Order: sequence, then structure tokens, then C-alpha cells
Amino acid sequence: MSTARLIVALAAVTSLLLNVWLIRTVWHHKDEPVIRTVITDAPVVMRTNGGLLEVSTITSPERFESTLDHTILGVPVGTTVSTIRVPATYRYHIELAPEWKILLRDKMFVVVAPSAKPSLPVAIDTAKLEAQSFGVWSVFTGHAQLDDLQRSITKALADKASSAAYIQMQREASRATVKEFVAKWLITQEQWKSVTSYPIKVFFADEPIQALGAIPPPFVNAP
Repeated sequence: MSTARLIVALAAVTSLLLNVWLIRTVWHHKDEPVIRTVITDAPVVMRTNGGLLEVSTITSPERFESTLDHTILGVPVGTTVSTIRVPATYRYHIELAPEWKILLRDKMFVVVAPSAKPSLPVAIDTAKLEAQSFGVWSVFTGHAQLDDLQRSITKALADKASSAAYIQMQREASRATVKEFVAKWLITQEQWKSVTSYPIKVFFADEPIQALGAIPPPFVNAP
């Protein structure tokens, strides 16, 4: 075999071996799973002093909107509107540690429980979150606008959960839960087992004085 033919043959063999190696390497890495280790701070478990009694929940589909006007040299050139829709669940609780006033008056148990408070942050169902931006400039500004809007959700929901309207909306559900809780507790009290059939009337510490005025005397304004 001439030297030229030998060189061509060696080159062909080398090329073949190189292609086999590249194919095996590429497919090997393609099939090999990528494992990433995420290092996070260790979770901390803390006891809730005194305990909490969850008394009510409110579920609501929430909608958030942000509008951004665009101008060039002071001339309006369009608006980007971003919206986020997400289901939210508002939960309310009562602290068990504070003093509960439970009195027996005129064959009726009168309970004044601590005020119901929202459990924060408000829970949202991120699996059902819908985010959209509209407008000519949305391809450029929509993503950042949605990020800002999403960051504002936690505070907006907390403000809504603490509002007088939502506290009032959940009040009757809370009252029913507290009444059930107190009824089960009374059964365990030896001194009241004979009168556990008496009705239970529940009030909350933050209710208007008109409501508290319905409590049978001498409880109202008693020292």
C-alpha cells in the first residue's frame, strides 16, 4: 500500500473513531440526569404560646391590576395593563392564652371571647394564579410590571383580611365555632355538668357596645 493510501486510511479510521466517541459522549450526557443540590437554611419549628383556635375561613377569587402609561417627549403612546387573578383563603383565629370570660346568668352561659384575628400571610393557590399583560408595550414592560404587582399581593391581602368589613363578614361563623368549642369544654368541667344543657351566648371583645349591652346584668359594667 502506498504512503498516500495509508494516510487516507488512517485518517478515515481516526474520523470514524472520533465520531463514535462524540456520539457516545453526547448521548451519555443527554441521558444522564442533572442533579442540583439546593442549600437552604434549616427549618425552625416554634411552639405557639397558649395555642390558637381557628374559628373561620373566607375564600375569595381575588383580582389585582396595575396600569402603566407610556409617553415619548410628553406625548402618550400607549398603556400597559397587567392583571393577576388568584384564589385566596382568609383564615381567622382566636388566641387561647388571654382570659376568656364565661359566666352563668339567668340559666344562660355568657361568653366574652378575645377578638378574632387574621392568620397571616393570607394563603393563595399559586397553581391557579393567572397573570396577563396587555398593550402595545407589554412585550417590553409587562414582565417587570407583573413582578411588581405580584410582590404587592401579600400586603394587599393582609390589609383586606384585617379590614373591618372582613372581620365583620366572618364574625357569625366565628361565633358558631366558639359556641361549639365552649360547649365541648363545659362538659369536662365537673361543677357545670348538671347545667350543660343551658344555652350559650357568645360575644367578642371587639364588638360594639350595643351588642355587649345584650349581656344579662350584672355582667355589663361589673367590676
